[in-house]
Amino acid sequence: MSTPLSPPEPDPAVPKADASGSPETPLAVPGYTVLRRLGRGGMAQVHLAEKVGTAGVPVRCVLKTILPEHSERAGFQRRFLDEARIITHLRHPNVVSTVDVGVAGEQLYLAMEWIEGIDAAHLMMGIQRRKQEMPLRHILFILREALKGLHYAHTATGADGEALRIVHRDISPGNLLISRQGAVKLADFGVALGAPAQQESKTARLAGKVHYFAPDLFRGERRATPATDVFSMGICLYEMLTLKPMFSRRLKLYQLKDRLLRFDPRALLENELTVPDDLEEILLRALAAKPEDRYATALEFLEDVNDYVYEGGIRLLDAHFAKWIGDVLALAAEEKG
Repeated sequence: MSTPLSPPEPDPAVPKADASGSPETPLAVPGYTVLRRLGRGGMAQVHLAEKVGTAGVPVRCVLKTILPEHSERAGFQRRFLDEARIITHLRHPNVVSTVDVGVAGEQLYLAMEWIEGIDAAHLMMGIQRRKQEMPLRHILFILREALKGLHYAHTATGADGEALRIVHRDISPGNLLISRQGAVKLADFGVALGAPAQQESKTARLAGKVHYFAPDLFRGERRATPATDVFSMGICLYEMLTLKPMFSRRLKLYQLKDRLLRFDPRALLENELTVPDDLEEILLRALAAKPEDRYATALEFLEDVNDYVYEGGIRLLDAHFAKWIGDVLALAAEEKG
């Protein structure tokens, strides 16, 4: 739902190839004008589009659809509908909103708000490329806002008042979207577990980005919980502080699993990071290898971050962050030419 900078509009007369080398099939959804494809994953693809309302005013949004090669597979359709049932209930300033769910022919689609700006992963890459550091107060601002959205998702209820019991399962810098106006929003609930999918919660396959998994996902029931999302958010904090991955992307799955099962966050921080003691304790608790030693909820994590900010006299103002992110995006545009 976000790109670091908007690429040139494609020529509609020239068919583009997808990742497999095959020509991309144009997406057609009644009521929407599809502008360009933004990306694709293992199950779905996303397009930038415009919806024209009754007053004739176009509103940009993101259309998410199942990949054509999977569109007739019942399992993919079920997962897509599970996501729809979850996210249509979510209405929070720090969570990407859904504006429409529908069917075009036999194609299921979700329409979500378009966040023009950057995600935290691309933000970190740009800052690292310039050999700079992320200011601590802006790291804490991103973390605070993301935790607000995560706490809301974990505790959200449906129209009937029943808890949705959502676990995101895919927390990573790429799913922390930042608008040009400085809004931070949690995105992509495509592999989330919630009330519609609780029947599989005890035996669910591992899902999400393995480099952001908590150690407990490789133990016992392998059940995702709010505490596993907390661990993933702890990795996001570590990576914003260091501007490098916590785990090398070259590690194979069995190597990563071995490191996580022997994971010691204190040894990691002693070797890789120097931060104030109080912030280190917050990070250590977020990254605790044992769930019982970790923040059990995003709210507990958020409360300690707020206490650290208050006691340290750190000013986290929306206007300051918006000015900084605007300058970062302007510089990136200049570099791109």
